[in-house]
Amino acid sequence: MKIRLWVAAAACALCETAWAAPVNVSEPYVELAAGVAARSKLAFDGVDASLDSGPAVSIAAGFARFIGPVDLRLDYAATDRDSCQVICFVNRGVTSGSVMLSALANFPLGERWDGYAGAGAGIVRVQAEHKDNAFSSNDYSGSDNVFGWQLVGGARVQAFDGPVRLFLEYRYQKSRNAEIDGHSVEYHGSSVIFGARWTF
Repeated sequence: MKIRLWVAAAACALCETAWAAPVNVSEPYVELAAGVAARSKLAFDGVDASLDSGPAVSIAAGFARFIGPVDLRLDYAATDRDSCQVICFVNRGVTSGSVMLSALANFPLGERWDGYAGAGAGIVRVQAEHKDNAFSSNDYSGSDNVFGWQLVGGARVQAFDGPVRLFLEYRYQKSRNAEIDGHSVEYHGSSVIFGARWTF
């Protein structure tokens, strides 16, 4: 509950200077991005496990300058990470798919550059697989839908004259522990993605 309140407060703080501005729906956009979900330590039944880095992708739609300098964005993001690629005693893997609604505050960095930071909340589908090569009774797999939140920061550049902007973004995402086949799986992740925004 404390985390939910903290995320809500952060999103409200981003919009604090823009509450007096009218809502703007004249600049809809779509974004496509791909990158890397970084190495991370997750916990399976409270036991830490290091996962290797893996692919991360994102697709989003929203409104630029929805309220003053604040964008509104709905995004779907997916990651895939494993703990062992060749030979190991225990294989663990976590795949996530999330739908988040975020508020992103923009600030200028130069003539063609702008930065942004924000927060969001939504649903994370955590799919986990735990395979013990020594004791098959410890094997389990499945998925769970849980509440999650994210923090976002990045920079955009207008590389060409036109509606396309390129961006580089860092995203930290965390959710409640997923309950999978009677086991608890802690989920969080950091991703760095590169993409393009097309504004209509």
